[in-house]
Amino acid sequence: CIVGAGLSGAIMAERYASVLGKTSVVMDVRTHIGGNCYDFREPLSGIMMNLYGAHLFHTNLDRVYNYITKWQDKAPWRRYDHEVVGWLDNKLLPIPVNINTVNGLFDSSIQTSEEMDEWLKSVQIPCENADACKDAEEMAKSRVGKDLFDMVFKTYTKKQWDKEPKELDALVTARIPVRNNYDPRYFSDKYQVLPERGYSKWFAQVLDHEKIDVVLGVDYFKVKNSLEGRCGKTIFTGPIDGYFSDSGLGKLEYRSINFEADILENKGFYQTHSVVNYPGPEVDFTRIVEYKHYFHQKSDYTVTVKEYSTDKGDPYYPVPNPKNHELYKK
Repeated sequence: CIVGAGLSGAIMAERYASVLGKTSVVMDVRTHIGGNCYDFREPLSGIMMNLYGAHLFHTNLDRVYNYITKWQDKAPWRRYDHEVVGWLDNKLLPIPVNINTVNGLFDSSIQTSEEMDEWLKSVQIPCENADACKDAEEMAKSRVGKDLFDMVFKTYTKKQWDKEPKELDALVTARIPVRNNYDPRYFSDKYQVLPERGYSKWFAQVLDHEKIDVVLGVDYFKVKNSLEGRCGKTIFTGPIDGYFSDSGLGKLEYRSINFEADILENKGFYQTHSVVNYPGPEVDFTRIVEYKHYFHQKSDYTVTVKEYSTDKGDPYYPVPNPKNHELYKK
């Protein structure tokens, strides 16, 4: 029995069937496959969009890319280089930070990678402990200095996590690239792709095997007792604190997202890029996603989705702080 029909559950079921020749039943409390990657065509506009926020696939691993393209004849993937801009100082500038971001914010005239490295070195504030930054604020300032931290990271982090950067692990800001060139892409991985016909079509191919049964709209915890002795193994891919809810350990702290969608009559585009981030305090949402940009879809309409970070709703992001880490270890 496999609990969850997202990436982990679907791929485990497919491998179990194709490699080991064994049967499995995949169940999900939601009424669709695909987990948070699930997408659909919005009925009025015909635009393909995600229900749970944009998902961009990227990897440097050949074996991962070779796996996802196994069904290329029925569910093909196409190259898509994701670019994000942020509303910074009343301008739309590249995120992650690159030469154009710095020139646009500080009226500088950096032209080469060497000049960018020199500029970064002049503003960086080393961490107190040279071996390890103690929190997200220290990490960000050690990479981009105080001014860029204030403009790009500080308020956005607070909106995203409802915590000050000093309260979060250094990895929160460590994972965001800082470029010393003009590369406007959000990722630099070898493979950057999107499923041409949507994630849901791809998931359908992965799960299309005679040894896999899929049951949707079923809460595993409500049928758990009735499955005793019927599942050789149980693979649980949901939130780990949900699985151990009877242990008395308590819940992990997560952040969720409220999505506010608008359908606009517009043959063109509402914004310049698929994703525009709003790092500042002027608005309380974190970003606007316009799905029409993905593969330049044609429609007399466009769909925009504002994203508001919240602590209520489906658990999307575990909060990376010491308290959560300790509870997770238990």
